[in-house]
Amino acid sequence: MLHEVTEDGGLGFCHPVVPGLLPPGYHGPLVVAVDSNVLIDLQQHGAALMNDEPLPDRVAADVAYADELSGLVDLLNLWLLRDIRFVVTPRSKADAKKVTERFLERRLPSINAVADSLAFQVGNWSVPAPSHGPSPTPVGEVTGLPDGADRDLVLEAQAVGAHVFLTRDRLVLERAELAGPPMALLPPQGLAADLLAAGVQPLLGGTCDGDGCPYRDWGLPAPDMGKWGGLLSVLE
Repeated sequence: MLHEVTEDGGLGFCHPVVPGLLPPGYHGPLVVAVDSNVLIDLQQHGAALMNDEPLPDRVAADVAYADELSGLVDLLNLWLLRDIRFVVTPRSKADAKKVTERFLERRLPSINAVADSLAFQVGNWSVPAPSHGPSPTPVGEVTGLPDGADRDLVLEAQAVGAHVFLTRDRLVLERAELAGPPMALLPPQGLAADLLAAGVQPLLGGTCDGDGCPYRDWGLPAPDMGKWGGLLSVLE
């Protein structure tokens, strides 16, 4: 279900147009596993970003971080109308060094919101989101990362079938080497740039329209807008 083309999901993507993100022969949603640091960014700065409001001075002063936040809002603006399926894996519920009640109070609403939005895109509320199921069995291997949360998150993302693991963690981006099913490791700005370079826009681009392409005669202008309520509800 996670990779199934659905009317509720909206206009998806095709491998010939974004070959660096999707496996050969693939036509469907772009599945993006979200690292915890990106979830926190969404909570803390999402509303300001979506409303085009200025960031706090301390945040704006960090140019590299501000650029990543800009990339994140570009992705959110695409997500509003395109079939980008954000997912969170079970390890995100317990990836802090010390899982406290306060940690869970802040983290769980975001995890649940991502799951709610995904349900609208899949169009089937009986299918649990990856975050609400058991930890998946690894289908590959990762080198360059020590045992711990980072390693587990990457392997879980690969196991649920994510095409991209979205993270700002420099250790993961610079050192992780994956074996097994391909999955890109990218920061928000990197993924946004790749999609822009492929000509992806909110209502067009990213599809091949070739023989057998499910989007060749796609007449639906937008996905089920019910998905907006879930994820956008946690933006502070």
